Amino acid sequence: MKNIAISQRVQKIEEYKEFRDQLDIKLIEFVTQLGFNPIPVPNFKKKNNADLTSLLKWLKIIKPSGIILSGGDDIGKFKYRDQNEIRLLQWSVEKKIPLIGICRGMQLIGQCHNVKLKKIKNHVGTRHYIVSTKKNQKNKKKRKVNSFHNYALSKCPKKFNVIYKSLDGIIESIESRSKKIYACMWHPERESSFKRNDILKFKSFFLK
Repeated sequence: MKNIAISQRVQKIEEYKEFRDQLDIKLIEFVTQLGFNPIPVPNFKKKNNADLTSLLKWLKIIKPSGIILSGGDDIGKFKYRDQNEIRLLQWSVEKKIPLIGICRGMQLIGQCHNVKLKKIKNHVGTRHYIVSTKKNQKNKKKRKVNSFHNYALSKCPKKFNVIYKSLDGIIESIESRSKKIYACMWHPERESSFKRNDILKFKSFFLK
């Protein structure tokens, strides 16, 4: 069974004066349903920065066949999380291992490819339609997805294709033309029942 490494968000617990790595149980369930073994990635830290040496040692032990950059919180809230995830992205490219970014994960991929984020409205706690941008596709069908983000990519990164856009023109999904990188702004794991489109896309992508 393939190991899929999943980055985690950071939560500060005031009561105990500690920081905890956290991951939505539903994301674990989603990856398990795909037929893979989900493994949360620790946010390795040394003082105020990421401990990238420990991260690389961990990756060498776990030997993941794929990586997910999870959602939750804006980029910049915890610098060491950003640094860990940037290194995960770099490592996936070096090892030619498939990587998928979810929401914040897609934003981080964009920033790593010199794309700025822009503030948007009406994309938090709502559902909206997205449309495929594939050329020569007859009868382009709309699909409805969840939305929990205040920021979006200002443009498509170089050497990427836009896969989906929202009806108000926001980039909702991208895929690299040359590397094994895919990303979406919606959360497949936050659906009451996982959608067939997401299951097929994630599974086929990690089996590349």
